[in-house]
Amino acid sequence: MTPRQLINDAGDLLSLPEACIRINQLADDPTSSALDMGLVISQDAGLSARLLKIVNSAFYGFPGRIDTISRAITIIGTKELRDLAMLTGACGVFTNIPRNLINMETFWHSSLTCGVLARNLAKNCQVLHPERLFLMGVLHDIGRLLMFQQLPIESRDILLISKGRDELISAAEREVLGFCHQDVGFELATEWGFPSAIGSAIRWHHSPDKANEDVLECYLIYLANLLADTLVWEGDLQQIKQQVLPSAWQVTGLAPEQCDIAIAEISGEIRELYTILMEQSQPTGKRDQSY
Repeated sequence: MTPRQLINDAGDLLSLPEACIRINQLADDPTSSALDMGLVISQDAGLSARLLKIVNSAFYGFPGRIDTISRAITIIGTKELRDLAMLTGACGVFTNIPRNLINMETFWHSSLTCGVLARNLAKNCQVLHPERLFLMGVLHDIGRLLMFQQLPIESRDILLISKGRDELISAAEREVLGFCHQDVGFELATEWGFPSAIGSAIRWHHSPDKANEDVLECYLIYLANLLADTLVWEGDLQQIKQQVLPSAWQVTGLAPEQCDIAIAEISGEIRELYTILMEQSQPTGKRDQSY
């Protein structure tokens, strides 16, 4: 078994909505226009509604309401709207994962926290278009979901070996399978046609010092992941900051105090985004109320 074989075996279960695939193609096509993308999005009522909810959420904080997809494209751009569309498609792929393996509400809570923190950290170190870090952060652990879905028995063994401790999971995965969720996530991002920086951030979010490309993005997701886990699992934030790779501060130019600023800025964004993104894949009345 290899990560590529795992994806091939999953087949159509990993298929993104047709609208998302077409949007991704248009975003990279220099001959396409904002009108072309708007037409594709508008043909999918559910996707259109979710995108407008996100654009009008506290995540963006625009002063006036945006009522049309064409207006949304004008304000945030085709690339960013592509990222949001791909995110909504990816969030809807993984369903029916056994609850004895993972609590999906907690998983998406942690992932969204990572995404929002990554964007905020990127703003603090003057990254161009920091919103693109949001998608990287939310999808950084997407490989784990595919492994839970396709390899439930092996995934249970991995959880037993690692005792559920995040810092031990990758080593346990390699012991059981010969590869880890970062490898699977990278292959899946490639399969879905995501920009290469997203694949790099997914692949190296536990070991950014090994990255050869998109190094800044890899370090930002690494930091955001550590901070998100601390918040979701109520860990010791000061202790975690002391354990951060020294190279993370050097590459990003951030100081530990700026992590506190990024955390303070997330306010109610995560709860609102969770409701918008998860309403497509969870039955009514089943949404998590724990945060």
